[in-house]
Amino acid sequence: MATVVKVALIGAGRSGTPLLKQLMKYKYIKIVGVADRKDKAIGIKIAAKKKIYTTTDPMKLLKKAKGVDILIDVTGDVKLKKNIKNYLGKSRNTRTIIMHDLIARLFISVAARKTKLIPSFHPKDVGIGK
Repeated sequence: MATVVKVALIGAGRSGTPLLKQLMKYKYIKIVGVADRKDKAIGIKIAAKKKIYTTTDPMKLLKKAKGVDILIDVTGDVKLKKNIKNYLGKSRNTRTIIMHDLIARLFISVAARKTKLIPSFHPKDVGIGK
């Protein structure tokens, strides 16, 4: 059984930044990389300061991050989600779990002890996608 969970984060803006901040608090979580299409995204800056790998190409992070336990995608980009699933399928990656925006919102809400689920910035991004 793993004692450290390896995590990659795609989306370092409104949803990803608070999640990144929470994840960085725990020694049993290793953040292997953070991707956002905007190199000035707040989460990218935070990760870079902590010497965590950053990129503006989400697929580059995916290719670099072998052995990732959880890939968190909070971009809301349905096309990207499909590309991620296709890539993991073609590479026969049966290890990495894709964590969806809804689960991220639940995690952040619980960690912040909110009485209501935090709102979604991507209401059209539902379920596992097509």
